[in-house]
Amino acid sequence: MRIRAFTLIELLVVIAIIAILAAILFPVFAQAKASAKVSTATSQIKQLALALPMYSTDYDDMAVYEYGTSYQHTDTWVGDVFPYVKNRQIFFDPLKKDPGGDDFADPFYPGYVYKWQWVTTFSLNTDGYSRSWGGTCESINWGQANGVRSLTAIESPAERLAIAPTRYANLNYSWMRFFARNASWPYIDEYATGWSWDQLIWDARRDYPNAKMVGAYADGHAAKFGREKFIGYSRLDSSKTEASNVAEYCALMDQRNLFRFWGKTWSSD
Repeated sequence: MRIRAFTLIELLVVIAIIAILAAILFPVFAQAKASAKVSTATSQIKQLALALPMYSTDYDDMAVYEYGTSYQHTDTWVGDVFPYVKNRQIFFDPLKKDPGGDDFADPFYPGYVYKWQWVTTFSLNTDGYSRSWGGTCESINWGQANGVRSLTAIESPAERLAIAPTRYANLNYSWMRFFARNASWPYIDEYATGWSWDQLIWDARRDYPNAKMVGAYADGHAAKFGREKFIGYSRLDSSKTEASNVAEYCALMDQRNLFRFWGKTWSSD
């Protein structure tokens, strides 16, 4: 009995069909994988959102302080909140790579070694949630901290960002805190090639589909936010003095009610 084999043309057609199906399905699989990671990130940051008020309940309603004095110790807000979650992975955004290990050597400054509690990719809103400084929006007295905030003093806790994903540009690690004033006003509209204190959250957008990130809020809930919460540098006039731009920034933030989201650095509410 003669067995009929596939012709070369038939094989090429089959291969072409498989290639077409793969081209169609691979992006779908990648999107599904990214969506699954966002769901995981939402779950993790939700647990952190609940842990913050639990900590404050045990400490006279005061917000957690962002860090202590030594990189070699675990005395950051991460170390303080850890007993309420008991899981290291919760502090690392699943859309980024965990640097791994208990100690992390700084690639820019040889000799500096941090505990993992200092380099998490879910970071605390230092000047909008944890504590505040004196002065005004236009002239903040960074040298005079007003102290740790009371959660009951926070204006609109359901809108106040407490924790957000962060990233040092295109690197896989970050820092356990960010400054809301800087984060809300990134100095360029696209991603930086090197790390910047001003763009820790802005650069984290690249990891999230449609640039919609997840955040933990002062009232204990988690929700998404995106570009609408930022005042981009392109919105300001680069020909003006820094003081003029800062004044315009303050006006734009107030006009769009964004201080309710980021917090007023100079105020305890």
